[in-house]
Amino acid sequence: MSSPTSAVGWGKKGRFAVADEAERQTPDIVQLWRDWLTQSERQVNTFFNEALGQEPSARGMAGFMEAYAALQRLMADAMQRYLALVNMPSRTDVLGLGETLRSIEDRLARIEETLQIAAEAVDAHERSAAAPEPARTRQPPIFPNGEEAPPSAAPIPEELRR
Repeated sequence: MSSPTSAVGWGKKGRFAVADEAERQTPDIVQLWRDWLTQSERQVNTFFNEALGQEPSARGMAGFMEAYAALQRLMADAMQRYLALVNMPSRTDVLGLGETLRSIEDRLARIEETLQIAAEAVDAHERSAAAPEPARTRQPPIFPNGEEAPPSAAPIPEELRR
Protein backbone atom coordinates (compact mmCIF):
# COMPACT_ATOMS: atom_id res chain seq x y z
CA MET A 1 0.00 0.00 0.00
CA SER A 2 1.26 3.46 -0.78
CA SER A 3 1.79 6.14 1.78
CA PRO A 4 -0.66 9.02 2.02
CA THR A 5 2.01 11.57 1.05
CA SER A 6 2.70 9.99 -2.36
CA ALA A 7 -0.94 9.74 -3.53
CA VAL A 8 -2.43 12.24 -5.92
CA GLY A 9 -4.08 14.95 -3.92
CA TRP A 10 -1.80 14.53 -0.89
CA GLY A 11 1.63 15.94 -1.07
CA LYS A 12 4.09 18.22 0.60
CA LYS A 13 2.69 21.24 -1.28
CA GLY A 14 -0.88 20.53 -0.28
CA ARG A 15 -3.95 18.95 -1.73
CA PHE A 16 -4.11 18.61 -5.58
CA ALA A 17 -0.50 19.70 -6.00
CA VAL A 18 0.23 16.99 -8.58
CA ALA A 19 -2.84 17.96 -10.65
CA ASP A 20 -1.75 21.62 -10.66
CA GLU A 21 1.70 20.66 -11.94
CA ALA A 22 0.10 18.57 -14.71
CA GLU A 23 -2.06 21.54 -15.76
CA ARG A 24 0.97 23.82 -15.98
CA GLN A 25 2.72 21.34 -18.25
CA THR A 26 -0.16 21.07 -20.80
CA PRO A 27 -0.35 24.08 -23.16
CA ASP A 28 -3.49 26.22 -23.28
CA ILE A 29 -5.22 25.14 -26.48
CA VAL A 30 -7.34 28.27 -26.74
CA GLN A 31 -4.28 30.49 -26.44
CA LEU A 32 -2.49 28.44 -29.11
CA TRP A 33 -5.49 28.85 -31.43
CA ARG A 34 -5.59 32.64 -30.81
CA ASP A 35 -1.86 32.93 -31.62
CA TRP A 36 -2.28 30.89 -34.82
CA LEU A 37 -5.31 32.97 -35.87
CA THR A 38 -3.47 36.26 -35.28
CA GLN A 39 -0.43 35.11 -37.28
CA SER A 40 -2.59 33.80 -40.12
CA GLU A 41 -4.54 37.04 -40.29
CA ARG A 42 -1.33 39.09 -40.47
CA GLN A 43 0.03 36.88 -43.26
CA VAL A 44 -3.18 37.08 -45.30
CA ASN A 45 -3.36 40.88 -44.85
CA THR A 46 0.26 41.25 -45.96
CA PHE A 47 -0.31 39.07 -49.03
CA PHE A 48 -3.43 40.93 -50.18
CA ASN A 49 -1.91 44.37 -49.51
CA GLU A 50 1.02 43.46 -51.74
CA ALA A 51 -1.13 41.79 -54.39
CA LEU A 52 -3.78 44.51 -54.63
CA GLY A 53 -1.25 47.32 -54.53
CA GLN A 54 0.17 46.33 -57.93
CA GLU A 55 -1.02 47.79 -61.25
CA PRO A 56 -2.29 44.56 -62.91
CA SER A 57 -4.59 43.74 -60.02
CA ALA A 58 -5.93 47.33 -59.95
CA ARG A 59 -6.68 47.13 -63.69
CA GLY A 60 -8.33 43.76 -63.23
CA MET A 61 -10.49 45.09 -60.41
CA ALA A 62 -11.50 48.13 -62.49
CA GLY A 63 -12.39 45.88 -65.43
CA PHE A 64 -14.48 43.67 -63.19
CA MET A 65 -16.36 46.68 -61.81
CA GLU A 66 -17.04 48.01 -65.32
CA ALA A 67 -18.35 44.61 -66.43
CA TYR A 68 -20.53 44.39 -63.31
CA ALA A 69 -21.97 47.87 -63.93
CA ALA A 70 -22.72 46.98 -67.57
CA LEU A 71 -24.42 43.75 -66.50
CA GLN A 72 -26.48 45.64 -63.94
CA ARG A 73 -27.62 48.17 -66.60
CA LEU A 74 -28.56 45.33 -68.96
CA MET A 75 -30.56 43.60 -66.24
CA ALA A 76 -32.38 46.85 -65.35
CA ASP A 77 -33.26 47.47 -69.01
CA ALA A 78 -34.46 43.90 -69.47
CA MET A 79 -36.55 44.08 -66.32
CA GLN A 80 -38.11 47.37 -67.43
CA ARG A 81 -39.02 45.87 -70.83
CA TYR A 82 -40.48 42.78 -69.14
CA LEU A 83 -42.57 44.85 -66.73
CA ALA A 84 -43.86 46.96 -69.64
CA LEU A 85 -44.75 43.75 -71.47
CA VAL A 86 -46.84 42.42 -68.56
CA ASN A 87 -48.30 45.92 -67.97
CA MET A 88 -46.81 46.44 -64.52
CA PRO A 89 -45.11 49.56 -63.19
CA SER A 90 -41.35 49.61 -62.94
CA ARG A 91 -39.34 50.91 -60.01
CA THR A 92 -38.93 54.31 -61.67
CA ASP A 93 -42.69 54.47 -62.28
CA VAL A 94 -43.42 53.74 -58.62
CA LEU A 95 -40.80 56.26 -57.47
CA GLY A 96 -42.29 58.91 -59.80
CA LEU A 97 -45.76 58.16 -58.47
CA GLY A 98 -44.49 58.49 -54.91
CA GLU A 99 -42.88 61.86 -55.71
CA THR A 100 -46.11 63.10 -57.32
CA LEU A 101 -48.11 61.96 -54.31
CA ARG A 102 -45.68 63.70 -51.96
CA SER A 103 -46.02 66.99 -53.88
CA ILE A 104 -49.84 66.69 -53.83
CA GLU A 105 -49.76 66.12 -50.08
CA ASP A 106 -47.52 69.17 -49.62
CA ARG A 107 -49.88 71.36 -51.67
CA LEU A 108 -52.87 70.01 -49.74
CA ALA A 109 -51.15 70.82 -46.45
CA ARG A 110 -50.51 74.39 -47.63
CA ILE A 111 -54.18 74.75 -48.68
CA GLU A 112 -55.35 73.43 -45.31
CA GLU A 113 -53.06 75.87 -43.52
CA THR A 114 -54.37 78.79 -45.61
CA LEU A 115 -57.98 77.76 -44.93
CA GLN A 116 -57.25 77.48 -41.22
CA ILE A 117 -55.78 80.99 -41.16
CA ALA A 118 -58.78 82.35 -43.10
CA ALA A 119 -61.26 80.60 -40.77
CA GLU A 120 -59.50 82.05 -37.71
CA ALA A 121 -59.64 85.53 -39.24
CA VAL A 122 -63.36 85.19 -40.00
CA ASP A 123 -64.08 83.87 -36.49
CA ALA A 124 -62.17 86.77 -34.94
CA HIS A 125 -64.07 89.29 -37.08
CA GLU A 126 -67.44 87.73 -36.20
CA ARG A 127 -66.62 87.77 -32.49
CA SER A 128 -65.56 91.41 -32.59
CA ALA A 129 -68.63 92.67 -34.45
CA ALA A 130 -71.91 92.48 -32.50
CA ALA A 131 -74.69 90.71 -34.31
CA PRO A 132 -77.10 93.40 -35.58
CA GLU A 133 -80.77 93.12 -34.69
CA PRO A 134 -82.98 92.25 -37.64
CA ALA A 135 -85.13 95.09 -38.95
CA ARG A 136 -88.75 94.90 -37.89
CA THR A 137 -90.40 95.25 -41.25
CA ARG A 138 -93.17 92.73 -40.91
CA GLN A 139 -96.66 94.17 -41.27
CA PRO A 140 -100.02 92.52 -40.78
CA PRO A 141 -101.57 91.08 -43.92
CA ILE A 142 -104.09 93.19 -45.78
CA PHE A 143 -107.11 91.37 -47.21
CA PRO A 144 -109.04 92.37 -50.33
CA ASN A 145 -111.96 93.81 -48.38
CA GLY A 146 -109.57 96.05 -46.43
CA GLU A 147 -109.98 94.31 -43.11
CA GLU A 148 -107.22 92.88 -40.98
CA ALA A 149 -108.92 89.52 -40.44
CA PRO A 150 -109.78 87.04 -43.16
CA PRO A 151 -113.38 87.30 -44.43
CA SER A 152 -114.40 83.80 -43.37
CA ALA A 153 -113.48 84.32 -39.75
CA ALA A 154 -116.52 84.28 -37.47
CA PRO A 155 -116.55 86.34 -34.31
CA ILE A 156 -115.70 84.45 -31.11
CA PRO A 157 -118.71 84.18 -28.76
CA GLU A 158 -118.41 85.95 -25.42
CA GLU A 159 -118.64 82.80 -23.33
CA LEU A 160 -115.52 81.39 -24.99
CA ARG A 161 -113.52 84.57 -24.49
CA ARG A 162 -111.63 85.04 -21.32
